[in-house]
Amino acid sequence: MKVLVRDETVPSRRAAPRHVRPQAAAGVALTLPVAVFFVVFWLVPFVAAIYLSFTDYEMAGTPNWIGLANYERMFADPGFLNSAWITVVYTVCTVVPTIVLALLVAVPLAKPGRLNRWLRALVMIPAVMPLAATSMVWVIIYSDRGLANTLLGLAGIEPQAWLTSSDLAIWALVVMVVWKSLGLFVIILTAGLQALPGEVYEAAAIDGSGAVTTFTRITLPLLRRTLLFVLVISVAGSMQAFVPAFLLTGGGPADATQVLPYYIWANAFPYEHMGYAAAMGMVLLAAMVIISALQFAFLKGGDE
Repeated sequence: MKVLVRDETVPSRRAAPRHVRPQAAAGVALTLPVAVFFVVFWLVPFVAAIYLSFTDYEMAGTPNWIGLANYERMFADPGFLNSAWITVVYTVCTVVPTIVLALLVAVPLAKPGRLNRWLRALVMIPAVMPLAATSMVWVIIYSDRGLANTLLGLAGIEPQAWLTSSDLAIWALVVMVVWKSLGLFVIILTAGLQALPGEVYEAAAIDGSGAVTTFTRITLPLLRRTLLFVLVISVAGSMQAFVPAFLLTGGGPADATQVLPYYIWANAFPYEHMGYAAAMGMVLLAAMVIISALQFAFLKGGDE
């Protein structure tokens, strides 16, 4: 009869090494607060918002299930359609100038030098200012005797009602947001430019490549992933913009600056149409996800 003898030198598969257990416990302890925060402050509200988007909940009583009625109402609502269009205009007119200007400023600032280090610090000042404080500063700039009208007066142009004109208010917000966002994107693009391999530019110089050709054929393709990151966060930030419209214009005049986040807030709290606001929030989230996916599809491809 054959007797099986267990080899004591081979550790059991069920028993983990002793030093692994404290490490696992420490890992759980360190990640538990983050997991709790994620569940309580993100996952639970997100699931609740999805549920409320199918109800007629109005802040009082219990939600009543109405199915897709909120979504059907949304696409027949002139206020929603107007806000969606304003959001598109606002996003395009803030993202494109900000990225173009940031790239133009980042190219010279990426070069080494003490002066450039100081300039990079200066361009970050608007970005680190609180958005509420920045909005209040620009309210003063756009006032009747503010800096904007003072400069127009020096050029012989009559003062403008920047924040109370339905034709000018949206552009006043755009200028403020571009000024506010420029510094952050300059720093990001500067870091991307400084990380590019120098030998590629040396080879291009030996081949007689001009500045424009080098920028379009070498710099931009190598900077693709950085540009993708800047584009994604700038589009997402513009589509979620609420504070500038809330503090500078209150969505007016005549709903000219009523971007979609402001319209969602107005329906959720002053009007107490929480279910309808949740449905619009889901549509905004879906639009942001789709646009981000398209950006990754078009810009991420290709080897650097």
